[in-house]
Amino acid sequence: MRSSLSPARRSLAACAAAALLAGTAACAANPGPPPLASQDDLDRYGPTTEATTAATTEATATVTTTVTTRKPAPATPERVEVQVGIDPVRSGFNPHLQSDEQASVRAIADLVLPSAFVNGQKNADLLVNASPLVNSPDAMTVRYVIAPEAQWSDGTPINGDDFVYLWRAMRSTPGTVDPAGYDAISNIRVSGAGAKTVDVDLRTPLRNWRELFTYLVPSHLLRPDASDFAEALRYSIPASAGRYLFSGVDTSRGAVTLNRNDRFWGEHPAEVEVLELQYVRSTTQMADQLRSHQLAYVDRTPDETTMRTIGLLPGTQVRAVPGPRTLGLTATSDLPLAARRELFSLVDAPLLASIATGRTAELDVPPRSPATAPATAPATEALAAHTALAGPLRIAADPADPAAYAAARSLVDLLVSRGVKAAVVTTDPASLMSTMLPSGEISAVVGWRLHTGTSTEVAGRAACPPHAFRAANVSGFCSAETEKLAADALTGAVPVEQAAAQLEQIEADEALWLPIVNETRVVALGAGIIGPDPDLANWPGSLETAPTWKEQP
Repeated sequence: MRSSLSPARRSLAACAAAALLAGTAACAANPGPPPLASQDDLDRYGPTTEATTAATTEATATVTTTVTTRKPAPATPERVEVQVGIDPVRSGFNPHLQSDEQASVRAIADLVLPSAFVNGQKNADLLVNASPLVNSPDAMTVRYVIAPEAQWSDGTPINGDDFVYLWRAMRSTPGTVDPAGYDAISNIRVSGAGAKTVDVDLRTPLRNWRELFTYLVPSHLLRPDASDFAEALRYSIPASAGRYLFSGVDTSRGAVTLNRNDRFWGEHPAEVEVLELQYVRSTTQMADQLRSHQLAYVDRTPDETTMRTIGLLPGTQVRAVPGPRTLGLTATSDLPLAARRELFSLVDAPLLASIATGRTAELDVPPRSPATAPATAPATEALAAHTALAGPLRIAADPADPAAYAAARSLVDLLVSRGVKAAVVTTDPASLMSTMLPSGEISAVVGWRLHTGTSTEVAGRAACPPHAFRAANVSGFCSAETEKLAADALTGAVPVEQAAAQLEQIEADEALWLPIVNETRVVALGAGIIGPDPDLANWPGSLETAPTWKEQP
């Protein structure tokens, strides 16, 4: 079995060996054009086939003499390869789709897809400049100037078409993550040499416009109208523009391979040539592979005994970290308020949390608002007192999401045991958002909510959803108060923290959202790599820090 880290870089040595045998050529990520005949050759032979033949014969003789007088090249060492344990990717690799949204997909996107801003800071590798224009044809215009050398891993320049594609995709695809900011865009104008200047017109001032254009995708390999966005990254990411490129998926072994992107033009290229992301399905597998140094690092969802088991491994650091998601129950506004409140009163959140996650350890169950407090009556109470829930309830969940599906099934069992007619409806997020929710056939949804902490996230949850119903407002609740709150969050008239608090209070009062469990992840650092800091607790991130990793001597 392979070790998690090879001792040297095979690719660089192979490149050097090739250069030695050729005598005149050097390795490069972007090979140059074929050599031309010199002026001396043209003078001697003329611009004919004979010139090429003679020059080639002469060069071959020179190379042959050189090779016969040199010592044999040394053996080619292996490349530096790090193996990392992750959760299995359950659906696809598109970080913009609710169906694909999970930590493993976000980590891969961080490594291979470019973003205009990262952690609120301009991505200097991608952009020369990004700033609002003084004179705007709309309420606001932001100009992005893309770096001339910015390119995809197949050599195609990154340009304004990539911005246009993502805008169209986020506006037209059901079940996208955080689409509110893209809804505020009225037009995108592309100009300049190489289509590298991008003017984004906004119909409303967007205070946190830096939240836009995260994880650009290679539009030149996709449909111009973005009609393929829901399936485009289902099995791969066809071109990359980060420090790593997507090499492939081995479904039989359960692994995603990322190779260093040697076309990356920016500063600080990755040190490690190959990242192999292995699907880790149990604590026992995780411990065995850390113990044998097959895995150098792990970032995955914990099991009941993960922290205790990994904590016993010598030379291994482990810690539990909060994730940005919360699993919860969303009641749709098609249910009357009285029915929503009675539904929430019957939910045993701690019980569902343990069932959904398969553990009682490292379980972060959010406190309940008094407005959604559970009923004080015994759990065996019949339906007689719950007249508001006289009709059947249809609880939707994505069967590809094991935690959400388990919680939904057990919730229905719990409701039925208390005399409530209920059934699980299995559906993917795109069908849910585009068809089932607008038609009013769903009573409630069990699923994850991603907390980005951005104004566009708050606005999306508060805004009255359009007919396409792809917004983050799963409940469909709409009022003058929430519509104003959405607008104020986007423009910055209300600080995002205040807007989020106001929205949470509305959701509690209207019995729209009941959190079940906050996401918790476990990260473990074994042997083989040197990360951002010797102490894992001081790392500024997780797998997204991989470009800074180095081989441990």
